[in-house]
Amino acid sequence: MKKMVLFLLIMTMAFVSYSAKKTKITNKVYTGEYVKSTNTFTYKKDNLVFKDKILYYQLNDNSGTLDLVYNSIGQNYGVTDEDIITLTVSGRVSNGILTVDRIINYRIPEYKLPVNTFELGN
Repeated sequence: MKKMVLFLLIMTMAFVSYSAKKTKITNKVYTGEYVKSTNTFTYKKDNLVFKDKILYYQLNDNSGTLDLVYNSIGQNYGVTDEDIITLTVSGRVSNGILTVDRIINYRIPEYKLPVNTFELGN
């Protein structure tokens, strides 16, 4: 009986130490406004109990798609680096820098959309 308890204790300790060694990189989804000229991402943290916080991050794009998005919307809609676009990104924050692994969605300012976009069927 003592050997069985000792064996279970050793196996439990081995499992706990193995689990502690794993590094967990968790990405979170952020939706906010981005200005390319200042490289500033503004994120509104929604708190249930306390007042909402507005957080400012510098954006570091590891996916490489942010430049492609800006080139595309710049050519098609005339969006410049000073315009504010809404981004939904997946990434992680460390030391005030939001490292983006994936851009999930983007939205250009409504005043840059062509007028015929707002017209419903005639």
